[in-house]
Amino acid sequence: MAEAPVASRRRKLTPERERELLRVTAELVGEVGYDQVTMAAVAQRAKCSTATLYRQWESKPQLVISAWKASGREHGRDLSQIDTGSLRGDLMGVVRQLVAEDADKDTFASIPPAIMQDEGLMEVVREILVYPAVRDLARLLERAVDRGEIAAGNPVIGLADQILLGPWVAHGILYGTPAAQELMETIVDTVLLPALTAQPATV
Repeated sequence: MAEAPVASRRRKLTPERERELLRVTAELVGEVGYDQVTMAAVAQRAKCSTATLYRQWESKPQLVISAWKASGREHGRDLSQIDTGSLRGDLMGVVRQLVAEDADKDTFASIPPAIMQDEGLMEVVREILVYPAVRDLARLLERAVDRGEIAAGNPVIGLADQILLGPWVAHGILYGTPAAQELMETIVDTVLLPALTAQPATV
């Protein structure tokens, strides 16, 4: 009798089990740091096989950054959930999430230094954290276009992520402190919002 294909024997993780594995991963990262975490250590603590982890996440960076994202959602950081019904309200919602105190900042404090040494890790961060956030912001702006708050051809739509996220990232690099909510709200009200809602120039 022919052996069943491997794929057919794989059991998909339940949402509860997936959350548990990501929680265990976050705990280990907080205890020993990103560099010292291994898939084997996560599997041992979570009482599963490493094969289970690799089927769900292709690598340690995939697993750890997924745990970071899941932790953020647990603490209310999820741009996809912002929908106030107005462009300014939505942008201010984005700002509040950007500047919110990270309840898990100590847990994942070892990741930013590791990113500087590992371009592969940086690419995973982009894939799991950055690009989805940019897509969520784009959808937010699409809704504003549908409501008539932004002209569909406004070129600033394609620059909004850089205008909003650039100063937030740069402040920490230049001054060593997180960007304050007041600063980010000022950027929205004096730079991004006027540029998005400006009427097209006529010749």
